Amino acid sequence: MSGLLAYLADNAADLLLNATFGLSVYMIARLLKASPSAAIVFAAIPFGAILLLQNPAVPNRLMALLG
Repeated sequence: MSGLLAYLADNAADLLLNATFGLSVYMIARLLKASPSAAIVFAAIPFGAILLLQNPAVPNRLMALLG
């Protein structure tokens, strides 16, 4: 858990920017009459892609955290 908190503290600005982008994608999807669950999926895909592009070591760290 401390590894996750350290990651959040180190990358707070990038995560906030990604969350803002994800929220704007969600709002656009809702404006286009998508269901809430579909809008969340549309917002999560770019958020996850940006997260992986900015931090290529995330999958390894995530697997270490979960394992």
